[in-house]
Formats: sequence, structure tokens, C-alpha cells
Amino acid sequence: MGGQKQRGVALIVVMLIVAMVVIIATNISSRNQLSMRRTLNLAQYDQAYWYALSAEELAMKVLKQDFEDSEGTVHLQQYWALANVAFPAEYGEIVGEIQDMRACFNVNAVGQASEKTKNGQPEMTVAAIQFQSLLISLGVDEFGAEQLTSTLKDYIDEDTLSGPYGAEDAEYESRNVPYRAANTLMQHRSELRAVLGFSQDVYLNLLPYVCAIPGEDSQLLNVNTIKVEQAALLAAMLENKISVSEAENIINNRPADGYEKIEEFWEGSSLSGIKSEANVKSSFVVDSQYFLLKAGAKVDTAIFRMESVLKRNGKDLDVLTRQYGGQQ
Repeated sequence: MGGQKQRGVALIVVMLIVAMVVIIATNISSRNQLSMRRTLNLAQYDQAYWYALSAEELAMKVLKQDFEDSEGTVHLQQYWALANVAFPAEYGEIVGEIQDMRACFNVNAVGQASEKTKNGQPEMTVAAIQFQSLLISLGVDEFGAEQLTSTLKDYIDEDTLSGPYGAEDAEYESRNVPYRAANTLMQHRSELRAVLGFSQDVYLNLLPYVCAIPGEDSQLLNVNTIKVEQAALLAAMLENKISVSEAENIINNRPADGYEKIEEFWEGSSLSGIKSEANVKSSFVVDSQYFLLKAGAKVDTAIFRMESVLKRNGKDLDVLTRQYGGQQ
């Protein structure tokens, strides 16, 4: 009887040992599989990154070829303007889209210093008036548009002096999460959300019309690449002296290959009677030096997104900035 009990205990011990070995082996196998999957994911993500960089190289080649063929103009019939181009790649695909950054309002231009004063106060620059006009055309009341323009100017300009309706460090430091005004040019339009008054609704309304060109505070509008859905921007650039519907007609009646010279734009029948100052007219062009590439790459389940700001430099193109991940 005692021997049977010992054999039973021994059997139980053996079964426990076997169970423990199985559990350990399963854990080791699971860890190995997880490690292999992690390594594979990193390799796929790394491959997707290089695919995105190849899209950047291709974009620059296309732009260079268009520059050689265009004779000084940039328009929407050129190869760079093809939307959502996709190329198959090993185990995935590469997609890309190029946008003219002179077909949007460069918010950095609002920070320009005024060269004129009135009643001891700096007068609004042309770019600030145009931005304020854009806000009004998008439904913001005149006072609210003036406030937003002033706070944006104070946030960007180099000084720490607050304008009539502006805000500098003291205003931002009093918030629940304190910070300071940047007092420098924006790198991406999403930085608008940090500016006093630029709520989510205001930002989303502005999104189709604005951009931030790194290191550049001029505002030039390429009349050859602005799209009909951006008609409010064209009207605003003319300080709302034309309606949005009139701006739509101007864009729809634009030559397919755009205007060869900016004078052709002003000679159009709907604009010939509009009086605009020389500094307003000088903010309209038919070419561009800045482009935004939105590239994406997929390798199996790994997805990589990248935005590159490209600057034309003679016959070459320079990459000003790269931002990874999706941003608005």
C-alpha cells in the first residue's frame, strides 16, 4: 500500500515537472515570436522610411523637369500637380502629392514689421490686411478678425510689445498651462493652435487656405495654382474688393496652362476696373519657389508618413524641413 502511494506521488511530481517544462517552453516560444515580430516590424518601418525618401527624390526630379519645360511659370497642368500618385513597391506601395506653397496664405507674413505709422501706432501691413480679409470672408466678424490678426502678429514678431488687440508673454503665462509667445516664424501651420483666439473651429476653417513656409515671411499668391475651392483666399488677397463668387469665376476662366505673365491676370475683364495699390499687386505672381510634398509608404502592415518642404534654388531644390507622421 505504501509503495503504491509513493508511485502515485512520483507520478504527480513527474506530471508537474512536465507541465512546468511545457509552460516554460511555451513562454520561450512566445517571446521568440514576439521578438521576431518586433524585429520584422522595425525592418518594415525602416523600409517604409526609405521608400518615403525615394518619393522625395522623385518629386524633386519631377519639379526640376517641369521648371526646365515651363519657362518661368508654375501651373496645374504640369506633372508635379498630379494628385495622389501611387507607385507599387516590393511588399507595399509609395504614394505622394505635391502642393504649391504659393497657393496658400503664408501665416508668417502677418508678422512683418510695418514701415508706416498712424497716430503713433504702426499701420497694418498689406499681408495683415489680407489675412484679416480672409478671416472676414470665412465668416469671422470684423472685430474678431482684427483681434485674431493682432494676436497672430504679436505671437510671431520679434518684439515683446503688445499691439492694440494683441497678446504677448504676460497673456500666455497666465494660462492654466503657461508658455510664452514664440516671437519667431512658424515652421508648420498647426502652431496656430497655440495662438490666443485660434480655437479648433477657427483653425479648421482656415486649414484649406493657410500654410507656414519655414524661414519665409513674404506672402505671394500664385494665380496659376490656386484652386476654385480656395476662391475666398483670392478675394481676400484683393482685400475683399470682389466677392467669393467673382473669385470663383476668375479661377474657372483661367487659361488651362495658366498665365504666362502676371499682367495677363490683371488685364482680365473682371479685374480691369479694380483699383489696387502697387504693393497689393506685387503680392500676385505666376511662379513659385516653395513646394510641399506629402509622401506616404506602406510595407506590409508598416505605414510611414512624411511632409517635406522644398525650396527652389536656381536649377536645384533644397529640403528645408521634414516632418514625420500625419499633421493638419
